[in-house]
Amino acid sequence: MKIPAYSSLAAFLAHHHALKAPRSRGPDDETLFAEMSSAIATLAPEARAALDSTNDTGSARRHRDRAELLLRRELVARGIIAG
Repeated sequence: MKIPAYSSLAAFLAHHHALKAPRSRGPDDETLFAEMSSAIATLAPEARAALDSTNDTGSARRHRDRAELLLRRELVARGIIAG
Protein backbone atom coordinates (compact mmCIF):
# COMPACT_ATOMS: atom_id res chain seq x y z
CA MET A 1 0.00 0.00 0.00
CA LYS A 2 1.28 3.43 -0.94
CA ILE A 3 1.05 6.20 1.62
CA PRO A 4 -1.45 8.82 0.44
CA ALA A 5 -0.25 12.36 -0.19
CA TYR A 6 -0.96 14.72 2.70
CA SER A 7 -1.55 18.43 2.43
CA SER A 8 0.49 19.20 5.53
CA LEU A 9 2.65 17.78 8.26
CA ALA A 10 -0.20 18.36 10.70
CA ALA A 11 -2.50 16.17 8.58
CA PHE A 12 0.12 13.41 8.44
CA LEU A 13 0.71 13.54 12.19
CA ALA A 14 -3.03 13.59 12.95
CA HIS A 15 -3.59 10.51 10.79
CA HIS A 16 -0.59 8.73 12.33
CA HIS A 17 -1.87 9.56 15.80
CA ALA A 18 -5.33 8.22 14.92
CA LEU A 19 -3.85 4.97 13.62
CA LYS A 20 -1.64 4.71 16.71
CA ALA A 21 -4.68 4.79 19.03
CA PRO A 22 -5.48 1.43 20.61
CA ARG A 23 -8.23 -0.04 18.48
CA SER A 24 -8.44 -2.78 15.91
CA ARG A 25 -6.87 -1.91 12.58
CA GLY A 26 -7.53 -3.70 9.34
CA PRO A 27 -4.69 -5.06 7.20
CA ASP A 28 -4.58 -1.90 5.08
CA ASP A 29 -4.39 0.28 8.18
CA GLU A 30 -1.60 -1.91 9.61
CA THR A 31 0.41 -1.55 6.41
CA LEU A 32 -0.19 2.19 6.25
CA PHE A 33 0.74 2.62 9.92
CA ALA A 34 3.96 0.65 9.37
CA GLU A 35 4.90 2.82 6.37
CA MET A 36 4.16 6.03 8.27
CA SER A 37 6.11 4.79 11.27
CA SER A 38 9.11 3.94 9.08
CA ALA A 39 9.27 7.57 7.96
CA ILE A 40 9.16 8.74 11.58
CA ALA A 41 11.77 6.12 12.54
CA THR A 42 14.37 7.97 10.46
CA LEU A 43 14.47 10.59 13.23
CA ALA A 44 16.69 10.28 16.28
CA PRO A 45 14.96 8.91 19.39
CA GLU A 46 15.01 12.37 21.00
CA ALA A 47 13.26 13.88 17.99
CA ARG A 48 10.62 11.14 17.96
CA ALA A 49 10.00 11.78 21.66
CA ALA A 50 9.69 15.51 20.99
CA LEU A 51 6.97 14.83 18.39
CA ASP A 52 4.88 13.05 21.03
CA SER A 53 5.60 15.52 23.82
CA THR A 54 2.74 17.53 25.28
CA ASN A 55 5.12 19.67 27.32
CA ASP A 56 4.65 23.29 26.28
CA THR A 57 7.71 24.92 27.80
CA GLY A 58 9.87 27.02 25.50
CA SER A 59 12.59 24.39 25.31
CA ALA A 60 10.15 21.56 24.61
CA ARG A 61 8.44 23.62 21.93
CA ARG A 62 11.78 24.34 20.21
CA HIS A 63 12.66 20.63 20.26
CA ARG A 64 9.22 19.76 18.82
CA ASP A 65 9.55 22.43 16.12
CA ARG A 66 12.98 21.08 15.15
CA ALA A 67 11.67 17.49 15.06
CA GLU A 68 8.74 18.59 12.89
CA LEU A 69 11.13 20.35 10.50
CA LEU A 70 13.26 17.21 10.17
CA LEU A 71 10.21 15.02 9.67
CA ARG A 72 8.74 17.42 7.12
CA ARG A 73 11.98 17.26 5.12
CA GLU A 74 11.86 13.45 5.20
CA LEU A 75 8.22 13.38 4.11
CA VAL A 76 8.85 15.84 1.27
CA ALA A 77 11.78 13.70 0.09
CA ARG A 78 9.51 10.64 0.09
CA GLY A 79 6.75 12.51 -1.75
CA ILE A 80 4.31 12.10 1.14
CA ILE A 81 3.63 15.81 1.56
CA ALA A 82 3.97 18.63 -0.94
CA GLY A 83 7.12 20.72 -0.77
